[in-house]
Amino acid sequence: MRGSALGVRVCVAASMATKVVVVGGSGFVGSAVCKAAVERGATVVSVTRSGEPAAKQVVDSDWAAHVTWRKGDALKASEWPEEYLEGAAGVVSCVGGFGSHDHMRKICGEANVRVFEEAKARGVARAVFISAHDYGPPLRDLLKGYFDGKDTAERSLFQLFPSGTGTAVRPGMVHGTRYVGSAVPIPLSMVGKPLEVLLGNPLVKSIVQGSVFPSVLQRLLVPAASASKVAKASIDALMSPIPPEFDDGSVEERVVDVWEILRS
Repeated sequence: MRGSALGVRVCVAASMATKVVVVGGSGFVGSAVCKAAVERGATVVSVTRSGEPAAKQVVDSDWAAHVTWRKGDALKASEWPEEYLEGAAGVVSCVGGFGSHDHMRKICGEANVRVFEEAKARGVARAVFISAHDYGPPLRDLLKGYFDGKDTAERSLFQLFPSGTGTAVRPGMVHGTRYVGSAVPIPLSMVGKPLEVLLGNPLVKSIVQGSVFPSVLQRLLVPAASASKVAKASIDALMSPIPPEFDDGSVEERVVDVWEILRS
């Protein structure tokens, strides 16, 4: 291995590295996943509708030079060239978005289902889905299409990638610096970092999840997590050995919740 100026570790022999395909890799969370995969020594391919990234946090980063950027629509994954998924050990789907309920069901649900179906058809062994913590009502009702889509995608993931080969990563709020367009920063950590520190405190967690708080508040009061921690948890789930509890079938669905994300 060797390091870049930012300490990014890359494989000297790329052909020997594990190939990871990140769908939606130029987005806020997706770019963090690409970075985490590069640092883990993987050969990384990003597939997005735009192909080449435009966001400042990607373009100005040394690790981005170690990612192969490809253009492809997740809803039309069956039309992707063979080379996109060929030889991939795993795929991480970061596809999602907001809008009307129908739009969110399509982007958060159908698009990810198409990715998982095509990955399975082409012999990819492992898959990770960036899902979401279920806050319950009233937020779930306000964003019904979003959570319905996530649920649909998770069902497909676990059906196609059983026994721990498929993992749903469920963060709450994801913070970091997000860019609108190519260069307008939104410092989400100004809100997210305090929520991570406060609600992620073990003492606060035990109080919130105790009998004093009603269940509706327990589901709402979960800590935020940085995009880098979500990314690391995702790549760990994809590239590390499958936990032994899946061997005997006692556990069927592999989920990384917000608390496990914070331990990454």
